Amino acid sequence: MTEVAASLVIVECAEHDSIEIDAALWLNSDHQLVLNSEIDGRDILRANFRKGVLRLQVTSYVGVIPLNDRVLVRVKPRVPIANLTRMVIETGHDVLALSAFREYSSRGTADDWAMDVYADALLDYLDELLDAGMMRSYERREDEGRFPHGRIDFTQTMQRFAARGVPNKAAYSWFGRTVDTPANRCIKAALEVAHAYLTKSRAKPRKGDRAKIARLAGQMLAFAEVSDDSAYLFLDDPVVLGLTPLPDSRAYYRQALDLSVVILRNTGIALEIGGADVRLSSLLVDTNKLFEKFVRVSLAKHAARHSWPVEVLDGNTEGRVDLYDVPDPLPSPLGTPMQALASVDPGKAQPDVVLRGLDGTICLIAEVKNTVHGKNAKAEDVLPERDEVEQAVTYALRYGLNFTVLIHPWFKGAKGLVYVGRVGSVDVYDYRLDLSTNYGIDEALADMAATLAGLAGIPAGQPPTSA
Repeated sequence: MTEVAASLVIVECAEHDSIEIDAALWLNSDHQLVLNSEIDGRDILRANFRKGVLRLQVTSYVGVIPLNDRVLVRVKPRVPIANLTRMVIETGHDVLALSAFREYSSRGTADDWAMDVYADALLDYLDELLDAGMMRSYERREDEGRFPHGRIDFTQTMQRFAARGVPNKAAYSWFGRTVDTPANRCIKAALEVAHAYLTKSRAKPRKGDRAKIARLAGQMLAFAEVSDDSAYLFLDDPVVLGLTPLPDSRAYYRQALDLSVVILRNTGIALEIGGADVRLSSLLVDTNKLFEKFVRVSLAKHAARHSWPVEVLDGNTEGRVDLYDVPDPLPSPLGTPMQALASVDPGKAQPDVVLRGLDGTICLIAEVKNTVHGKNAKAEDVLPERDEVEQAVTYALRYGLNFTVLIHPWFKGAKGLVYVGRVGSVDVYDYRLDLSTNYGIDEALADMAATLAGLAGIPAGQPPTSA
């Protein structure tokens, strides 16, 4: 689906879709891609031929992608994943922040992940705001003395001075400009919250926080004349809330104010496309890596809660083993021993999930694949992709197991555990995890854990509902 708003072409699609966009919008006269520098060189979009037509294909990144200054691509997950935000928060998964902005809904409570995003955005907004100038208002002030200015208050002057025989003093008032406005008090309070977050003690200090703290301290100096409002009474101000429009000359305050309100209310953000509560950098999420990490983290949490006698490992790191052995003696099919390439590079077998017992034995491996197979097939249930099965079976053989498990997001057909068949001596299972709604995710994760525990011979603590 493509629509044109002003001179900007907006394309709606799902991840891994091929999209048809007029090549003149993304190719130059030398047939080179004209891409936003932030996505150029990243595996976010690919150009390919399909049915004789040069097209763009999005990869596993979802979010709002500014292709260039003429094209905006809005990518949704291709499988029904209802709560990307929860998955990102629970896994601590990194998101790719672009300089292009989009609007988000606020939701739930702000955690460290959201506060990291907020702090970065607030720093950028305040740089622009201070460059453009702080909002000021006129405030009525009163004084008395021998050198009046502004407007003389004759009633007060007569009562206080003339009636007492003081001829050379007067009460007077004037209007002076001040930065102590509700809008500035709101932003100052948000700066203080962000500063407290960045300076709180952590077991592992994060890279870049010191530079942010120094930058934030410099911005706070500009608000030194703004009073503190610990009761946050400014949150009732119609300008702060956006009920009364800002002057045109101060319209740049709106984004900083919206973000400050979200920070002060300790509200999180929803990564799902849609909403208009706060404007932030476009955040892209690699759903392939996110789904894999979410499955592994969820299993590890379940194992800890139920005291499983196993470790849940990432086979890409601590759970991996050499793929090849070098036999002794070496094979001699032609009469002389052949040197093994694996003696130099044994390769790696690295399943996405490895369950390792306390005695070091491996009781289960699983490959987690954020893929949709059989999307256009008439049958409800179809075989997994062959290359996925081949990889999983190879790993099972290497770890000495007689079964292997694939884990996919559910798309259609049976949910839970499905038996695919046997390859040689290895039984292949496919678990379809249903993340399609906000409701029932915890139950679906618990069932997946109980099912895998059953396959691995671990007392699960609850019977799985999967067949």
